[in-house]
Amino acid sequence: MALSHTLLNQLLPRSFRKRNALFTDTETTAYRVFNGYCEGCPDVSVDRYGSTAVIHWMNKKDKPQEQDLDLLCDLCFDHIPGIETVLFKNRYSPVNDEKKGIFLRGNHPEKNIREWGIPYQINLLLNKDCGFYLDSALLRKWLLENAAGKRVLNTFAYTGSLGDAAEAGGALSVTQTDLNRNYLHAIHEKQEYLFGDFFHVSASLRRSGRLFDLILLDPPFFAASGRSAKVDQAHNAVSLINKVRPLAAHQGKIIAVNNALFLSGKEFLAQLETICGDCLSIGEIIPVPESFFGYAPIQNESLPCDPAPFNHPTKIIILNVLRKDERA
Repeated sequence: MALSHTLLNQLLPRSFRKRNALFTDTETTAYRVFNGYCEGCPDVSVDRYGSTAVIHWMNKKDKPQEQDLDLLCDLCFDHIPGIETVLFKNRYSPVNDEKKGIFLRGNHPEKNIREWGIPYQINLLLNKDCGFYLDSALLRKWLLENAAGKRVLNTFAYTGSLGDAAEAGGALSVTQTDLNRNYLHAIHEKQEYLFGDFFHVSASLRRSGRLFDLILLDPPFFAASGRSAKVDQAHNAVSLINKVRPLAAHQGKIIAVNNALFLSGKEFLAQLETICGDCLSIGEIIPVPESFFGYAPIQNESLPCDPAPFNHPTKIIILNVLRKDERA
């Protein structure tokens, strides 16, 4: 299926101009520069990671034609300063290498980026995504500002960027957990790594009596573990919260992330309210950066569900924890 080149020539330069201030901000070198779903071309999104532009192809049925990719490359080089490499990822390709990324131009993907002045190591070829979620930028900023002196548990850590942000923010300790040890590739002396299934690791931590001041819960949309244990962010968002709730210290916080596209913001809050009471309360909402979706409010008719009061289907909220035993 051929894309409309007239449309691309209109949409992408306009989208890039909206992010002009970010192009000159050396404190942040990774961000979304075109969100096709929100900005008029749902088949395509473009991210900048330092000197590399990453083109994501999101059409499940059709591949882009060669002239489409040539135009997208030209637009990236013409309108994003400092681009040296263009990487193409076909999210739904049956070929694994196409999912992880193929080079359209250049062959040196960026390995180091900065966000809010903090350096991060990245591997853009690690998986079908880029391993560093740009919609979580304001959560990492929150951690930089609030993690000082805290003991932090980062579950479903993936590549560990949230835990890295907490460490950069002065956390007393950071424990990162994930099923796959291949993703947590950067080793930090101040961090503890626990590899294994979330349900087994969290149960082991509960038995040990350990407590954490900040618990990060950013699971995949859906995953199964064994016969009964599963992650289902659309239908049972609170089950994982209940698993980590005993690990939260008195006056601690659980930061829950839910990216279920078919779960509205009101439904998510309604699920949370079923477990809230004297010892658990709903706190601050952390928004997705406006640059991620083009600065204009997301049109609800373009989404399966209305994310309000969140500003994006990636719903991030802080839960405040009080313990009856007041253990800190």
